[in-house]
Amino acid sequence: AFSVVSKLLSQRKLDLLDELVSAEVLQVLKEKISLLPDTHRDALAADIDAIMYTTEGDVRIYYDDDGRKFVSILMRFWYLNGANLPDEVPGETKVFQIVFGDESTKEKRHLLTANYEFQREFTEGAKPDWTITRIEHPRLLE
Repeated sequence: AFSVVSKLLSQRKLDLLDELVSAEVLQVLKEKISLLPDTHRDALAADIDAIMYTTEGDVRIYYDDDGRKFVSILMRFWYLNGANLPDEVPGETKVFQIVFGDESTKEKRHLLTANYEFQREFTEGAKPDWTITRIEHPRLLE
C-alpha cells in the first residue's frame, strides 16, 4: 500500500486515492502536492524494491463514542530514491553513491523516510478495509 500510494502522490493522481486515504488527509494532500517542486514530488515515490526497512511505530486499539472498535498502526518506511534532491536536504538519513557498471558511472540515491498510519474498524459487521489516516514524508511534504 505504501509503494502504491507514494507513487500516486508523486504522479499527482490523487483522484485514485479516494478508497485508500481518508477524506481529511486527501484534502490536505491536494493542497500540499500542488505547491511541491517537481524534485520533491519525484522523491515521494517509493518502488517496492527500494524499500530498505520498515517498522511499526505505534499500534493502538480504541473505541469511539458509539462503541465501535478500531485498530490503528503507524508504519515507518526507509526507502531509496534517485530524485534530483540537493545533498543538504534536511531530515534525510544519508546520501549514497551507488556504482553500476564501471567506476565512472555513478547514480546518487537518497535514503528517505515516510510515516503512514493505517486504520481499520474491527466492529462486527464492518467492512474489512484499511484506510490511511496519516501520511508524512518529512522535509518533502510539509
